[in-house]
Amino acid sequence: MKRLANWVAVIGLTALLAVTFLVLFEVVARSGPGLWLRSVFPALDDALRAIGLDGISDLYAPLGIVAVAACFPAMAANRSAITVRFVTDALPWRLREVAGLFGDVVLLGMVVLMTWWLTDYVGDLYETGETTWILMIPRWPAFPIAAFCMWMTTIIQVAVTIEQLRRSLSATEPAPHIAEAGAE
Repeated sequence: MKRLANWVAVIGLTALLAVTFLVLFEVVARSGPGLWLRSVFPALDDALRAIGLDGISDLYAPLGIVAVAACFPAMAANRSAITVRFVTDALPWRLREVAGLFGDVVLLGMVVLMTWWLTDYVGDLYETGETTWILMIPRWPAFPIAAFCMWMTTIIQVAVTIEQLRRSLSATEPAPHIAEAGAE
């Protein structure tokens, strides 16, 4: 599951690179050198207008949504949510594991709420047929991808929480998590 989550994150980071490329393309096309090139080569200006240079910003949001949502499964699988461990490190191991369990349960609750809201929102977007402002492309197609990523995150976080519960109930102090052991 961790490997799949990391590959999904690669897809999300690819979407983020696409957003970066689009922003840079738009900045260059609207800057002094880009405007000069467009005035010297009218065919370039016509081509940029034909592809909808003004509508490039309509592509940022769907790509951004996918980019962010695709990183959540890897965050859960790699246990890389932001945590403050310096306080719990001073506690006896059982209390430290119970504190970790509490954090995992809270994170699971947040992930479940986000997944539920996003899944519901996909249906609303599809039913209303909402489109982007300039290009008038439907907004809903990016959201099922994000919802899939959140469902995947929920499943992974359930597994992480069950593992932390097992660690909390173990008879002896468990070995550190793999991510924690590698950080030392």
